[in-house]
Amino acid sequence: MSAPRYKLDTLTAILDYNGGQIDGPVKDVMDIEPVADKWRAFNWHVVSVGGHDMKGLLGALDEARSVKGKPTIIIANTIKGHGVSFMEHQISWHGSTPNKEQAAKAVTELRALAARQQEGN
Repeated sequence: MSAPRYKLDTLTAILDYNGGQIDGPVKDVMDIEPVADKWRAFNWHVVSVGGHDMKGLLGALDEARSVKGKPTIIIANTIKGHGVSFMEHQISWHGSTPNKEQAAKAVTELRALAARQQEGN
């Protein structure tokens, strides 16, 4: 509430909005929807973007820089464990550590994802 009050237009927050928390899906444990409307109610400029889309995120940051008189929150809609086959959409990984083999597999899969994304640019 202080940030809009003092017109902190150089302040940008990013919410990693993956829909999960340690006890399960946010909507089942402690639903926070409509999250964007709540930030707007406190006079923040709200930008929603795909959290795995680097161009979209950069565009959202550019938009935030152009906003005057209020702070910005970027709601980055993400997938928990994105890019790792055995972690995607798995709430159980929220507070867990992979073993050595799992970590190696995750790194391999993330490198492959990064390579595919580089090819697409």
